[in-house]
Amino acid sequence: MEKRRFLLTFGRDLDHSNIDYLVQSRLFKYKGRIQEDYFNPVLKRGAELILNYQIIDTNFNRVSMKYYLDDFHLTEAQKNGFMLSLQKLKGTHVWCDPKVQGHAFCEVNGMKYSFHVYRSLQGQEFRFPEYYNDSTADATIQSQLHKLPEEEQYLQFPADMNPEVKDEITIKWIKRLIEMK
Repeated sequence: MEKRRFLLTFGRDLDHSNIDYLVQSRLFKYKGRIQEDYFNPVLKRGAELILNYQIIDTNFNRVSMKYYLDDFHLTEAQKNGFMLSLQKLKGTHVWCDPKVQGHAFCEVNGMKYSFHVYRSLQGQEFRFPEYYNDSTADATIQSQLHKLPEEEQYLQFPADMNPEVKDEITIKWIKRLIEMK
């Protein structure tokens, strides 16, 4: 697993055309097949690591999940060059633990809300609203999320925080969105 790196870019109204250009020009020629063993990947000749890349745009109409299944076989210098170019674009770019990705679910007023969950290498857990699970919940998120400041359009916790406390904070966040109507 030490060969795998996971990069997450998130924000509102990201510059998808330039992100796509960077991925196409810097990464796509190093794309490999999906690994049979995710945790013990086989590197292509000359590669030092496998990069997985995920983009989350908090603008409901611009959600982008294009690259999350792609394995890019890179050298450390290629990875650093991609990151240097990416940092010039809008968004927050976070190195995450590739072993810690998942979903969180909360129910508020009979509606089920779901979130993508990631953990940074610095020990922060990020939760982003996930769409297309409950149409009523999605409509609430879609109509209200843009009213929050960009840095409040997702949740961030210390990874070692009590799970029940994380869920309480998540439920309060959802209720805040509902009350903004």
